[in-house]
Amino acid sequence: MSFTVLMYHEFRKRGDIDVTSPSTISVEQYYQDALPTVLFSYIDDFKEQMMYLKSGGYHTLTLQEIKDFYEKGIQLPEKSILVTIDDAFQSVYQYAYPILKELQFHAVSFVVLGWLSNEREPFDPTVSKVMSKQELEEMLDVVELANHTTNLHKRYPDGTSEMQATSLQELKKDLAACGEYVTCPDVFAYPFGIYTPKDIERLIEAGIKYAFTTVPGVNTLHTPVLELHRDTVTLGCTLEEFKTIIERGARK
Repeated sequence: MSFTVLMYHEFRKRGDIDVTSPSTISVEQYYQDALPTVLFSYIDDFKEQMMYLKSGGYHTLTLQEIKDFYEKGIQLPEKSILVTIDDAFQSVYQYAYPILKELQFHAVSFVVLGWLSNEREPFDPTVSKVMSKQELEEMLDVVELANHTTNLHKRYPDGTSEMQATSLQELKKDLAACGEYVTCPDVFAYPFGIYTPKDIERLIEAGIKYAFTTVPGVNTLHTPVLELHRDTVTLGCTLEEFKTIIERGARK
C-alpha cells in the first residue's frame, strides 16, 4: 500500500503570467522574494488533472487517514492521492478552491501564519500575494491547514533557511504559534524543502510528528514520516506527465 503526494503553489489563467521571470511575493510579514514560475500551474491544467483523478476513481486523502495508516496500520482507500498546496496564495481561493469543492475533493494547505493578511484584498494576478485569514477560513470545508512556520519561511543565499538558523527555543515558539491557528499543528512542510538530519531532530523536540519534503517519490509504510515525499506539479505539466506521476504510485 502506498500513496502519492502532489505539491502545488500558485495558479493562473494562461496569458496572466510572465513565464520569463519569477513572480514577486507579497505577504503581510516583511519579506522580499520571488516565486519561480515553474511552481505555478495553469488553472485549466489543474482542472484537467483533478478531472482525471475524479474520473479514475481516485480518493483524495485527509491527514488523519495518513496518520491512521502509519500509526494504526489502517489501510488507505484504493487509488489514494494527497493534494497539497503551499503558502496560501490568493489564487488558491480564486481558482483552485472552486474546482476542489465542485469535485468534492480534499486538499491540505501549508500555511505561513505571519504571511496572512487580516483584511481581504482584491486578487492581483501580477504578484504572488498571500490571502487573508478570512479567505483561508472560508475554504475549511475543503482544505485543512497544516504548519509551515509563523515567521521562519525565509531563505539565505547560502542555501539554508531561517528555520535552521533560529534557536530551538524560538523554533518551538514559532511552530506553536502557527499550530494554534492551523487545524493540523503537528504536520509540517519544510520551507523550500530545505532540511538536514539535525532539523528532523529539532522538529521532533518541537512536537512535529509528520513532515513533508520536496523530494519526489512514492510513500509507503517504510517511508520515514518526517521525510515524506512530494511530487511537484510544474507549470505546463501535460496530462501524460501527470499520469506518469500518478501511475508510478499505483504500481507500488
